[in-house]
Amino acid sequence: MTLDAGTYLGPYEILESIASGGMGEVYRARDTRLERNVAVKVLRERFKDDAASLGRFRREARAVAALSHPNILALYDIGEERGIAYVVTELLVGETLRARLDRGPLPLAQAMEFAGSIAGGLQAAHEKGIVHRDLKPENVFVTRDGQVKLLDFGLAKETRSEEDQTTRSRQTTPGTVLGTMAYMSPEQVRGEEADGRSDIFSFGAVFYEMLGGRRAFSSSSAADTLSAILKEEPLPLSVPADVDAILKRCLAKRAEGRFESARGLRFALEAADLTGESAGPSASMAVLPFTDMSPAKDQDYFCEGMAEELINGLMTIPGLRVAARSSAFRFKGQVEDVRRIGEALNVRTVLTGSVRTSGKRLRVGAQLNDVVNGYQIWSKRYDREMEDVFAVQDEIASDIVGALQAQLGAGSKTPRLKRYTENLDAYHLYLQGRYHWFARTKGGLQRALQFFDQAIVRDPGYALAHSGVADLYSILGIYGYLPPRVAFSKARAAAERALSNDGELAEGHLALGVVTLIYDWDWAEGERTLLRALSLNPNNAVAHSWYALFMVCTGRDEGEATRARERAQKLEPLSAYIDAMAGVVLVLQRRHEEAIGECAKALEIDPGYLVALYTIGCAYTRAARHEEAIAAYEMAASITDRAPFYLGFLGSAYAAAGRREQAREVLDELERRAATEYVPPLSIAWVLGGLGEMDRAFVALEEAFQERSGFLTYPKLTPFDSLRPDPRFRELVERMKLAY
Repeated sequence: MTLDAGTYLGPYEILESIASGGMGEVYRARDTRLERNVAVKVLRERFKDDAASLGRFRREARAVAALSHPNILALYDIGEERGIAYVVTELLVGETLRARLDRGPLPLAQAMEFAGSIAGGLQAAHEKGIVHRDLKPENVFVTRDGQVKLLDFGLAKETRSEEDQTTRSRQTTPGTVLGTMAYMSPEQVRGEEADGRSDIFSFGAVFYEMLGGRRAFSSSSAADTLSAILKEEPLPLSVPADVDAILKRCLAKRAEGRFESARGLRFALEAADLTGESAGPSASMAVLPFTDMSPAKDQDYFCEGMAEELINGLMTIPGLRVAARSSAFRFKGQVEDVRRIGEALNVRTVLTGSVRTSGKRLRVGAQLNDVVNGYQIWSKRYDREMEDVFAVQDEIASDIVGALQAQLGAGSKTPRLKRYTENLDAYHLYLQGRYHWFARTKGGLQRALQFFDQAIVRDPGYALAHSGVADLYSILGIYGYLPPRVAFSKARAAAERALSNDGELAEGHLALGVVTLIYDWDWAEGERTLLRALSLNPNNAVAHSWYALFMVCTGRDEGEATRARERAQKLEPLSAYIDAMAGVVLVLQRRHEEAIGECAKALEIDPGYLVALYTIGCAYTRAARHEEAIAAYEMAASITDRAPFYLGFLGSAYAAAGRREQAREVLDELERRAATEYVPPLSIAWVLGGLGEMDRAFVALEEAFQERSGFLTYPKLTPFDSLRPDPRFRELVERMKLAY
C-alpha cells in the first residue's frame, strides 16, 4: 500500500516516501499537533487480518517506546487509521551502517565508538526484557552528527522470512546469501529460542564487518553460510589483542561462551586497550581477594593483602593483562560465579584462593579457573610456616606462569615479587593499614594511619608504609579534617622519607607530586614528579587521574587531560575512585552531563562514595538541577556526620537554589563550630558567596589562600561560581598562577 503526499493518518500528514522494507513503507510526515517532522512506517496489509500479529506488535511497540535510550530509535506513537496499522518514530537524517560499510571498513577508533553505542542500546533493551533478534548493518543508523541508533527493536520477530526477501545482499543469483542470514546466531540457525546472547553473536558479526570490511560468515550459498555459522571460525583480523578477544567471545558457537549480558560487553569495550600489537595468543586474569578460612575469621586484611601482592607482581609479566585491584575486589565473596566476573572484567581467567592460619602455620589454597567454560585450569595447596609467606607468593606467581604457558608463550619468565620489608610484623601492620585505608571513612583513615605508624616503628626503612602515611595526611588536609599546614607538612615529610628509602617507588613520587601540586602550588615541579611516578609505573591509574587534574587546572592541553582521564578508566574500569575523579575533570572542563554520567557509574559501584557525591552535586548545580544537587550534598553531609567541608558544598547549593534560610543555617553552624574545632575557611567562603556577602566571603577566601587550602586548586568548581565575577577572585587565581 502506497500513500500519497497530503494523506493523513490521524494527526500525521504524509509528506513523501523515504524507504521501503519487508514490513512496509516508511514516510516523512508532519506531526500537526507538535509541529515537528517524524517518520511514519505503514505496516503491510497482512497485519490487517492477523489479530495475533497485531496484538504482539502492539505489546512490543509499547515495550520499545518505554526504552528511551539515546542509541535506540525513539518510538512516539502507534495507531490504526482506515484499517492501516502504523508506527511513528523520530526522523533520522544520515545513513544506515550498511551504506557506510559499502564504502569500506571503519577506522579502529570509530568502530570502537560505534560498537560501544550499539552495546549500550542492546543493554538498555535486554534489561527491559526485549531481544532484537535481527541485528545487522541495515538496522543500525548513523546520523549526520555521528550518533548511532538501533532500528526495528523487537518489531521483526514474526516477519523475518519476508524481511529476508527484501534485505538481500548485493548478490542476486537465486539461492545466494540473504542479508539477515549472515548475522544469525547458531541457535537461530537451529531454530532454538533466542535470548540476549543471540543478539551478542549478531553484534559480533556486525563488529567484525566494521573492523574488517567483510562479513564474518559469507559463502556462495545460503546452506554454506548457515554451515559456517555453526562450524567455522571467521578469518583472523589484524586488530589489538583486546579487540580480538572481544570478537572471539561474542562469536562463540555456544551461547554459554559469550558475554552473559550486553552490560558486560559494554564494559569490555570500554576497558579494551587499543595500543597493543595485533592479536596473538593473549592471557588475562583477575585476582580476587582470598577467602578467610581461619577459625577466628580475623585474617580478612591478610587475604586482601595476599591478593594485592599477587596483582602487583603478575602485572609485570609481559603478555599478561591483570585486572586492577579496585576492579577485581568489587567481586569479593562472589567466587562461585567466575563466568560473570570474567565477563565484567573482560578477562580469560580468574584466580581465587583461601587462607587459613593456625598459630605460626599458614595454609594457602589457590585455583585458576577458565571463565569461558568454568573449568579449573590449575590448583594447588601450600602448607608453610607464617614466616614463609613471601616465598608462598613467589611460588603462586611461578605456578601461574606455568599454567598459562600456552597463552604467554614459551620462555615466559616468572616475576619475583618485590619485597619492601623483611619484617613480618611490619608487613602485617601495613596490610591492616591498607585494609582500613580503602574504607575511606574518617575513622578508617585514622585507623590506617595508626597501623602505618606501627609498621614504621617495626621497620623504619619500610618505604611503602611511609608512602601510605603521606597519602593519608594529604587526604586529611584536602578534605578539611586537619589544617593544611599541619597535614601537608607531615605528608611531604613522609613522602620524602619513602623516597629516601626507595627512590624508585612510584607511590612515593605520586604522594610527593600531590603535595607539590595541592599545597605548594608548584606546577612545574608537580608535573615533573607526576611524570616520574608514571614512568616508574605506567599502569598506575591514580597517577593518570592526578595528571589529568593537573592539566585541566593549569589550563594546559585539555586533549591531554582527556587522554589521561580515559587511560585511567581503561586501567581501572570498575573503580569508584577513578570514575569519580573522571567526573571532577569533566566538571572542570564544564562537560556537566558527561560528569553526571561518570559520577553515576561511581555511585553504582559505591552508593555512598563521597568524591562522587560532591562532584555530581557540582554537575547538577551547573545543569540547574538544584534539588538533585542538594540531595547529593545532604547525603555526603549525613555520611560524614556533617563534616564542615561537605557542609560548605551544601550551603552553597542551598543558596544557588534560592533556599537562603537553609543556607544561612549552614553558615551559622559552620561559624559556631569554628570556635571549638577546625573549620576550613573555604567552606565558609563558599556559603557567604552564595548569600551575596562578598566582602566577608573574600576575607574567608584570603584566609584559605594564606593556609594554602587544597581546593583553591580547582577554581572552576561550582561553589566558586558566586565569587568568580568579582575582580578579587581573578586576582587571587592569578596569584596562584592558575588558568582563570
